[in-house]
Amino acid sequence: MVAAGPTCSLSRHWLSLVESLRGRRDQLLLRLADQVDRLPQGNESWLHTERELMAAERALQRLQAV
Repeated sequence: MVAAGPTCSLSRHWLSLVESLRGRRDQLLLRLADQVDRLPQGNESWLHTERELMAAERALQRLQAV
């Protein structure tokens, strides 16, 4: 019987992080699409959501490159 070491714990943490980021990214994609559809022309309040979405996507790319 082999005890789970720090590597196993790190892998679970990494997978949890990836899943969490994917979920947040999916939420942001839906929110952004809704915001863009609803806003009058010239209203740019959706930019905050787009920035957060881009940050989540960059974080996912970095995690997947490891």
